[in-house]
Amino acid sequence: MRMLLRHVLSVLLLTVANDLQGQTRLLVQDSTLNNLQHPSGTVTATHGTLGRLRKVGQGPRAMVLIAGLGFGEGIWSDFMDRHKNDYTMYAVAMPGFGGSAPLPMPPEGSRYAEIPWTRSTIQALETLLDAERLDKVTIVAHWALATQIALRLALDRPDRIEAVVIIGGPLKAYFASTPGMTSWTAEQRANFADGFGQRWFKTVTRQTWDDNNFMSYDYAVNPLRGLFLWREAQAPTLPVWIRYLLEFYTMDSAPNLKDLRVPTLVVQPGFDDPGFYVDTGRDYMRNFCHDSWKGAAELTNRLEFVTISQSRLFVMHDQPEPLDQALERFFRKLAR
Repeated sequence: MRMLLRHVLSVLLLTVANDLQGQTRLLVQDSTLNNLQHPSGTVTATHGTLGRLRKVGQGPRAMVLIAGLGFGEGIWSDFMDRHKNDYTMYAVAMPGFGGSAPLPMPPEGSRYAEIPWTRSTIQALETLLDAERLDKVTIVAHWALATQIALRLALDRPDRIEAVVIIGGPLKAYFASTPGMTSWTAEQRANFADGFGQRWFKTVTRQTWDDNNFMSYDYAVNPLRGLFLWREAQAPTLPVWIRYLLEFYTMDSAPNLKDLRVPTLVVQPGFDDPGFYVDTGRDYMRNFCHDSWKGAAELTNRLEFVTISQSRLFVMHDQPEPLDQALERFFRKLAR
């Protein structure tokens, strides 16, 4: 495990060092930091609750919209406004995102693979389904961790989940610099997250995080939209981000796809517009949104894939009409 972690960090260091001539991305740690705990005085939410919830529309199709890592339910505002006559929509954010209070940190020594924060959101969504009496619901998930939550709900509650739509979501964490990551066991993923948390994320500085986490150009074709989304994603505290991110790193839904009974549409961003920038050796967005799904269609006949050209992670902002058309085609098939 130590050799693996050293390999990943060395690749990161070499990549960043060679990326931008004349510019430097900081890779600084501060031994006095502990990003694995909330700052003193942090007000926390109750386990089994959502961070944010907003209901819009009165259309015939019930839909739960889940915002992924870093984002609040507001990312769905344009989509909800367009479809308020088509769907009854419940947009949700995980605790700690969108300006909401985070969950309490698990006891020290807990493993990320226990995914307590992820399980808490799944529980909160099941409570929402009960409270709103949603028996045939479509789950729409955007980005990382929201994808894993949506698939888990579909696997556990096929009697209540009619369909799943994944927009810009990875099946699992995967980086091309570590090719074997596609076939890691659950224990390997658990060890990776535990080691990365202690040896890197615990003491990483905010500036290092901002310099090396997802960039504004990853999010949207329009640079101003990308900047606003980047600012939103960077707003949560590092302990919140790191906790969710490392839980995501431990998760691989591929072994469970053989049991998937719910029709699932995977909408993949093209990342093919002429202005899309990729640092040398850091094509992580395609690794996540495309490469992580390789072989998945062979495991189940419930998956359908569509790639929307000229879009980045926020397909619903970059290409709203092609996205709406893809959804309409998918829903028509369900009605047959």
